[in-house]
Amino acid sequence: MHVLYIVGQSTGGLPHYTAELANAVSEHADVTVMKPAETTADDLFDEEVTLIDAFDHLGVSMPQLYKLDVNPLDFARGFLSYRNVKRLRGVDVDIVHDTTDLFPQVKLFLKLYGIDDRHALVVTRHEVSSKRLSLSRPPVMVEDAIDYVIPDLNVARVVVHTENQRRAMIGRGTPPEAIDVIPHGAYSVFGDHSDVDAPTERNCLLFFGNVVTPKGIDTLVEAIPLVKREVPDVTLLIAGEGNIPERSRAIIGAHEENFEVHDYFVPNDRVKEFFARAEVVTLPYRFQDGTKGHSGALATAFSFGKPVVASTAGEFESLVGETESGLVVPPEDPERLADAIVRVLTDDEARQRMAANSLRMAERLSWDSVAERYLAVYESVLAGRAVHRPVSRT
Repeated sequence: MHVLYIVGQSTGGLPHYTAELANAVSEHADVTVMKPAETTADDLFDEEVTLIDAFDHLGVSMPQLYKLDVNPLDFARGFLSYRNVKRLRGVDVDIVHDTTDLFPQVKLFLKLYGIDDRHALVVTRHEVSSKRLSLSRPPVMVEDAIDYVIPDLNVARVVVHTENQRRAMIGRGTPPEAIDVIPHGAYSVFGDHSDVDAPTERNCLLFFGNVVTPKGIDTLVEAIPLVKREVPDVTLLIAGEGNIPERSRAIIGAHEENFEVHDYFVPNDRVKEFFARAEVVTLPYRFQDGTKGHSGALATAFSFGKPVVASTAGEFESLVGETESGLVVPPEDPERLADAIVRVLTDDEARQRMAANSLRMAERLSWDSVAERYLAVYESVLAGRAVHRPVSRT
């Protein structure tokens, strides 16, 4: 079997997801990845994976969208470079798999060049909106509007990460038999708990990833002075590119000894450093329209065996709360968030138990098991058991 993965984004965590999956599947099949010339995961692909640098950088990331820092010419150049998917017409592959949410530029050119008719097409959806056009996230609304006018593709199978996402896809009109639920794997490309050579820092919290409004950084920053009343030496590491709100910056300035801010995209070789230092990983996300299947920060926290304090947004209640790998509290509630953080930091026995459960989640979500489930989907598609109907991205 020959599987070709398409990467529709050069920044963020989606290229990392593709690298993990491609590496694991390459143990059982021939794997090619068609990607932008430069991505955040370029140094993570195994030698067994054939890489085709086919696309240009879009010149846009989620932090840039929230800052309205987008160069139209760079975006247009990157968008149009996805015409290169036409090269698939001359490639002998069994499965074409977009692992990165089927962004509009991928959808447009796959349809324009008939790739969805020539090849069995699989799409992985990491986020599923309940509405075709949602006003809850304006930067995403623009993307949704572009997607709306592009004809739907003939998709053999849609993969989502949770049952909630599956129900949302069915509500959008996707036939149930065309949907498979495969959980997000626990990232291993950054290392894991077994190869950490630096000690954990006492009372150190970590917020990791793009700093954008939906991730609730303002709620977390507001909680830190409350935590400080019980744990005076608490430190919050903020590691990621984005825009910290002005009010949050004022709080950070008033409590400088309790914050350490790294406002840049963290290189792959430094991810381990931040997770090694942290005693607890924080995920204070807001509620959003639609369902989010997982979080790259959570996937990495599991790999490093870190206790987690998260909101109940998305799937955190089942992934964190029900697995007892941490505590969950309502979003946008700094008092409840502070209480949960204090409980984890001050209860050594509970924290150790949560850390052990976090490691169990990493074992459960290993990429070997994820790859096996994807291979079963591919085999099912090739055997003709998939339902081929137009499936929209949103």
